[in-house]
Amino acid sequence: MVQLIIVGILMLLPWCAWSEQAERIKLYTYHDKPPYIVSLKEKSGLYFDIVRLLNEFHDDVQYQLVFRPKTRIRSELEQKQLKGAVLGVNPAWFGDNDQIKYLWSDPLFYDTDEFVSSVKNPFEYKNPTSLHGKRYGGVQGYFYPKLHDAEKLEKLQRVNANSEKALLELVLKQQVDFAIVSRPTYFYYARKHGWWTSLSLSHQAHQKYYRAILVPKKQKNKLGTLLNTTNSIVFRKHMKQLVSSYHISE
Repeated sequence: MVQLIIVGILMLLPWCAWSEQAERIKLYTYHDKPPYIVSLKEKSGLYFDIVRLLNEFHDDVQYQLVFRPKTRIRSELEQKQLKGAVLGVNPAWFGDNDQIKYLWSDPLFYDTDEFVSSVKNPFEYKNPTSLHGKRYGGVQGYFYPKLHDAEKLEKLQRVNANSEKALLELVLKQQVDFAIVSRPTYFYYARKHGWWTSLSLSHQAHQKYYRAILVPKKQKNKLGTLLNTTNSIVFRKHMKQLVSSYHISE
């Protein structure tokens, strides 16, 4: 018995040594919603799977997913104090369409924000005037480009919620005419709660975009290999397999 314990300890030593020697780098996200993050405590969800995949490509680095509020991430980026990278974001969300403020990976996967409404009062987006006189739900602090002008003209009223699940509940109660919810999150909750027959999607989506990794320029030397990995053909092949089970296109 003692010999078995010693053998077990010896087998663990290489792993312990690697764990201590590997540099730990944080990948931040502010999207605490399924399927991107199903459980922070249990470390489950697409973003955790992406981090695990990245770790398989690196022996000298151990990436760790860390949730951090969007306002704090923005603040640290603006003050050039963020040590790490930001996972699952788009240049447009950080005023960097030309990709000159930060370094960016190639797209990890493509995503869609949907107009979700109740089947009892389905909403179809056809043009900007479709929004007039409507009341919609959005996540506090999120920007919805297709709705901005109508809001500015006071033709569209916004109701804020703290999560996309809360938005779907507002739709089910018909307290809003529609809500903007990411397609994978819609699929997750519709499947989990059996909401398929209660919710309706507009034929025209609110927005299609891609998600990538943002790297501060000050972190270029440390995170250059991360960008090389995510932009490689081999990594892209594994990403395609990974996202296929999340109702997301590669």
